[in-house]
Amino acid sequence: MAVSILSGKLADLLKQASPRGDMHVTILSSTRLGIGINPSHPQTVIDLVSDTMEPFSTHTIQLPGQIPPPAVIARRTRTTGAYPLHFKGKTSSYSSLKELLGAGLKEIEAYVPGTLAKLAKHKARTKRIVARAPKDLFDQTELAEKYAEPLIDGWCYGTNNSAEETKTWLRRACEYAGLEWDKDFRVEL
Repeated sequence: MAVSILSGKLADLLKQASPRGDMHVTILSSTRLGIGINPSHPQTVIDLVSDTMEPFSTHTIQLPGQIPPPAVIARRTRTTGAYPLHFKGKTSSYSSLKELLGAGLKEIEAYVPGTLAKLAKHKARTKRIVARAPKDLFDQTELAEKYAEPLIDGWCYGTNNSAEETKTWLRRACEYAGLEWDKDFRVEL
């Protein structure tokens, strides 16, 4: 049985199974991939037919005539869809959290210049959301290489944020700009 899967979908599943990219991929069958530190002993199995992941066990590989075990549906990586941003009476919609965050930061900076400079001084545990140079966004250089993108001239931003982090960063930007959250600026997540 040949299975076809979009490369982006496969990349998302592999990133979800191995966020740091430090695991080996083993082909278990025409429909299943094994992921693990040791290529001979996978820890997780990706089922290409159902786009699900499950822990590897001796029962994971299906023998002819055997009833397959129930699949554990894994949480998807950042889903895309409609993420509305309401700013000063204008509503825009974005297809990802990354786009929403970038657009929100640009809108706030355009409305109140200097907000990004204030926001760049704030560091939450191991990262900043905006900086003049990608290396200043994260404590770890490899994260800057993977998750820093240009925002506006002279500024970059970190793109690896959960929905809650995205909301927190935008709320903080509003505070620095003197904007009222849920009145002047609002997002729907």
